[in-house]
Amino acid sequence: MSRRWIVLAVLSAALALVSLDNTIVNVALPSMQEDLGASTADLQWVVDAYSVLFAGTLLLAGSLGDRFGRRLVLLLGLVIFGVGSLAAGMAPNADWLMVFRAVMGIGGAFIMPSTLSILVQVFRDGRERAQAIGIWAAVAGVGVAIGPIIGGVLLESYSWHAVFLVNPPLIVIVLGATLLVVPESLDESRPALDMRGAALSSLGVIALVVTIIQLPEEGISVVTAISAAIAVIALAAFVWWERRAPRPLLPMDLFRQRTFVIAIVTVGLVYFALMGAIFLLPQFLQLVQSMTPLQSGIAMLPGAGGLLVASLLSPSIAQRIGARATVVTGLLLITTGLALSSLFRTDTPYWFIGGALGLIGVGMGITLPQATNAVLGSVPRERSGMGSAVNDAVGELGGSFGVAILGALMSVFYRRDIEAAISALGERAAEVPPAVLDAVRESLASATLASARLPDAYAGAVHQATGTAFVDGMTWAMLVGSVIVLIGVGLAWRLFPVRLDMVEE
Repeated sequence: MSRRWIVLAVLSAALALVSLDNTIVNVALPSMQEDLGASTADLQWVVDAYSVLFAGTLLLAGSLGDRFGRRLVLLLGLVIFGVGSLAAGMAPNADWLMVFRAVMGIGGAFIMPSTLSILVQVFRDGRERAQAIGIWAAVAGVGVAIGPIIGGVLLESYSWHAVFLVNPPLIVIVLGATLLVVPESLDESRPALDMRGAALSSLGVIALVVTIIQLPEEGISVVTAISAAIAVIALAAFVWWERRAPRPLLPMDLFRQRTFVIAIVTVGLVYFALMGAIFLLPQFLQLVQSMTPLQSGIAMLPGAGGLLVASLLSPSIAQRIGARATVVTGLLLITTGLALSSLFRTDTPYWFIGGALGLIGVGMGITLPQATNAVLGSVPRERSGMGSAVNDAVGELGGSFGVAILGALMSVFYRRDIEAAISALGERAAEVPPAVLDAVRESLASATLASARLPDAYAGAVHQATGTAFVDGMTWAMLVGSVIVLIGVGLAWRLFPVRLDMVEE
């Protein structure tokens, strides 16, 4: 095997650790809540602290790699991620767990763009680079998709601590392999760091992600208004400064390139669909169709398998029919899969569910390598760290929007149906404990926990009413998601290059 493919295997192992961590924690949340006495808001921030710091650190991490060495930044990220994982696995309470998850997010931000930018340096041939990016995209997407399965296996055998403590031994192995086989590379001009741009971009992106996360739950409040204002001011100042900086962190001229713009839009749409679907579908499988966490993870395998196979085939498909046709086909498959998911009901057979998941996975796998290749082909090779960071940041923002928008839509229709069901009970609603009614109004998850304390007759009625309301909300969320991706189909048809050789060096 050629050395560069061994390098790719090591980079993929590092990437897999970060990708898995996006979703492996989700299945452990109920156990954390019971063991740590955490509130629902605490649990939300256990998940979101990682995403916020990950997204906010990406551009800085990419530029540090270009300046000081991409392998060096990768090694630093692995150490930070490993230390954060070890500390999270031993966290005494939810507050410390949030802090250590934030540390893991910073480590992940150093790892992910480094793997992609090193890949660009190692694979100089355009065709081989496209194949390598296909493998990279497959690992990134499948890691997110199988996270719940790995988490379910660890929870059944151990405790929630295992989802964190499994990382440090793996980190040590990847660290050794990185030192042995991954070459160092950097921008030979060693440009000065744009620290003002780094500070503004980090502040703006962190505030934007916080706003996206909090807005569906809080609506327009003091917190969301302040975070939104900070995001707008910081990002506007970032754009103003980047137009004047002698060596900008993110050259604004890139946004005049049609290929770069449509490529990052496409990456954002793919992660919008991926994270939005992964947020809603496991809840549907576990809380409506009564699967265990492990069973629901296994039930998601058609999506993960479709994504893996399609990512590997995407470069050869693009060679035959062109990049534009490949991306349009992939986005159409995602649109179809989301539309079919809107037809799920409480008693939908699994063959239909698995088929819809498979279409979504195949569509993502076909699309993502082409979009990523187009992003990287649009930036100078010596700035590959920056290009990789932009690609990853847009993916993280797209995923945050997917969870926020689709989750908020589901909640709106869920609560509408629940209020209607409670009103229909009339005076009988007084027989239900107020705490249970509050839990039922809050979410399907809290309703499921609360109904376990009710007599069987009431518990069955609550389960049926909340399950039906959740499915109704998910219907509208998936429909809106499919329409948003369909808009991306039209944009890709008009703007994506017919073939990517026009953007390769």
